[in-house]
Amino acid sequence: MDNDMLSALLNDPEKLQSAMQAVSGMLGSAPSESPPPTADYDPTADMMQRALPVLGAIVQSGQGAVRQEKRTLLGALKPFVTDEVAGQFDHALRLVSMARMARAAMGQLGQLGQSAPPSGSEPPQAR
Repeated sequence: MDNDMLSALLNDPEKLQSAMQAVSGMLGSAPSESPPPTADYDPTADMMQRALPVLGAIVQSGQGAVRQEKRTLLGALKPFVTDEVAGQFDHALRLVSMARMARAAMGQLGQLGQSAPPSGSEPPQAR
């Protein structure tokens, strides 16, 4: 979704409410009754208040994707490798974090299935 589409969504309360109901349906929660519109009601704040716990869990999963000991080891190796290799270390750590966050997001959306995967089908952990 590009910035123009996101801005249009956030600036149109009807579209925003529709999107929130769609996300609520995907997350398996019952659509809540929307509060009555008042002059000081901000639908964006309401959406963010409901989305922050989910987003926090997703971000937290990305932060714990690689153990601190491995991060420290890669950091200690940086002075002994070329700048290109040091940049690849950083890039790899970001990719692992992003992959873990994507997996957590898919789990939040219920796209990973309802039952536990059979043993042996889990990808190796980067811990």
